[in-house]
Amino acid sequence: MTSSTFKGTLLVAGALPMRFASWIAWIFGARTAAGRLRRLTTGVPLAAYLVTGVIWAFFLPDGVLYPIFDSANLEHSWGGPSLAGAWAVHFALGAVLLLVVSLPFAVWRSPKA
Repeated sequence: MTSSTFKGTLLVAGALPMRFASWIAWIFGARTAAGRLRRLTTGVPLAAYLVTGVIWAFFLPDGVLYPIFDSANLEHSWGGPSLAGAWAVHFALGAVLLLVVSLPFAVWRSPKA
């Protein structure tokens, strides 16, 4: 994988949170920051938002915020029995899945974007 493909994959994977951040910045009056965030996501197709949105819907509570939502039974959890191990495994699996589904969109993105 080339450097530009890797950067494109990271961009596609983070496009949805960047778009939400641009809306929040716009609401709070940070128009310049909102514009920069929107320009970063130029060229990301709507299908990429939809597919990565589904992954983000699972990754956010089960990976990023694992200790808040899923730490009730660590004995039988992947990476358990410690909270740190379970959190690390769930985060890593979610991040890898997000990058894998973002890769085709990064490869198929317009070269101008």
